[in-house]
Amino acid sequence: MQPPIGEIMKNTSNLHLIQQLDELAKIRKQLRQLKSSKLSLIDPNSGQGKALSILKSQPSITQRDLVNELNMRPQSASEIIQKLDKKEMIYRHKSETDKRILQIELTEKGQRASQRLSLNETEHMDVLTEDEKEELSLVLDKLIDSFEAENTKAGKNFGVNLFGERKKK
Repeated sequence: MQPPIGEIMKNTSNLHLIQQLDELAKIRKQLRQLKSSKLSLIDPNSGQGKALSILKSQPSITQRDLVNELNMRPQSASEIIQKLDKKEMIYRHKSETDKRILQIELTEKGQRASQRLSLNETEHMDVLTEDEKEELSLVLDKLIDSFEAENTKAGKNFGVNLFGERKKK
């Protein structure tokens, strides 16, 4: 006896959703690999990549503010700034209003490099409205909880969870 048409459609829909999630995971992995490959000028997760991203969104920033935005020790941030200056990706100059303050801006070379950094993964979420993001978050949490429950059950039957526990928000 064949299952009812509603059951067949439900299974087809579920399979399609799993295929979409798998495709998204595959594309995200490829994007991460491309961005951190030797073809990329700068790893977007490195200090230099973060500095370029900040400068991309704030065309002119004081060195002090950039150091604060990088959220690292001033000496480490200064080394990053010096490396970017040496690569001619930034231009440093004294503020016109206060000569004690150093302003930092991207050069054309720095702007091109910052474009190669885009899009970071969080920027992809900008295609969604805030309501859609909230709804997606709820749906994904529900799916994660369901998969975790199955993983826990399987772990009890077959052994330990090889990936460790899920990090809670």
